[in-house]
Order: sequence, then structure tokens, then C-alpha cells
Amino acid sequence: MNKTSDIKEKIIRVTTELIEKSEGNIDAITIRQISEKAEVGVGLINYHFQTKENLIEICIQKMIEEVISKFKPNVDANASYLEKIKAAAKSVMDFLINNPAVSRISILGDYNKPQLIDNTMKTVHGFSYSLKELETTADVKKIQVFGFVSILQAAFLRKDLSKQLFGFDFYIKEERDKLIDIIADSIFKER
Repeated sequence: MNKTSDIKEKIIRVTTELIEKSEGNIDAITIRQISEKAEVGVGLINYHFQTKENLIEICIQKMIEEVISKFKPNVDANASYLEKIKAAAKSVMDFLINNPAVSRISILGDYNKPQLIDNTMKTVHGFSYSLKELETTADVKKIQVFGFVSILQAAFLRKDLSKQLFGFDFYIKEERDKLIDIIADSIFKER
């Protein structure tokens, strides 16, 4: 690794630590804090990352990517594809609810700068494993899972309005799980 890469990685590592310590309250993090902890000038951070928001988004995307790579929902191997995808979705939604600031930034980052392999698409890919036994084409499965993930993300982003919009309080796990069941049933149940 060259010196520039080392410095950028150190800035990202320090910023990630600050995000974790702030419990996702990114407004409490300043460029000056980052620069002091990383032992680099403010100008260097601005040069490499342009804005605090850009740096935070990079860090959060890496954090979510790490969570996704380790994510293994506790699902019975003998469960039906529908039970598997529901269990996985409930685990993902629990993570999102428990990490709202980080999750919001990740989802909005993917919508603002979509990539073929962003965190949304990694989630789509992960959910696809639950549907191995669903009898339909691979392309239809991809579309169904993408729609499912998109609906879950939109519901999460509107979680404060969920009771008025859907009649389910997103902050109450039982109600959130029931909403996930309804969404999954409407998308994946064989007709």
C-alpha cells in the first residue's frame, strides 16, 4: 500500500470508530475531530473526501458491507423458501431498526449512487439464496427480490409514519414482523 492509500484508510478507520462511538449520531462528528484523531490536517481530509458527508457515507457503506458479509440469519434448513425469506427479512429489519442513522445513510447512499454491487444489491443477492426452491426463472426471482428489498427499504425510511400509512407500528417488533409477512406473502407466494 502506498502512503496516500495508508492515509485514506487511516481516515476511514478513525471516522468509522467515531461513528460507532457516536451510535450513528453523525451530526456530533466533526472534521476537526477526525483530523485530530487521525493525526492529519483538515485540508488533507477535504482533499481526499471533499465533504464530511462523503467520508461518512464511505465509512457507513463499508460498515454495512461488513455486516452483510457476516449476516447469517438463524433459519431452519428444512424451512420453506417463504419461511426462510421472512426470517432473513426480519433479521435485516431488526438490524436497520437498531442502527437507524447508519442504515438510513446506507440506503439513501445506494439510491443516490446506485452500483451493480452496492449494499442494496448485496442484500438482494443474499435474499436470493432463500429462494432456491421457488419454481420460477432466475430473472423473475431477481425482480421479485429487488422489489421485496425496495419495499422493505422504503418502509424503513418511512418508519415514523408506518402506523398512519400501513396500520403497523414499525417500532413494535411483532407489528413489524407481521408487515414483513404480508409483504413477503404478496410477492413470493406461489399462485
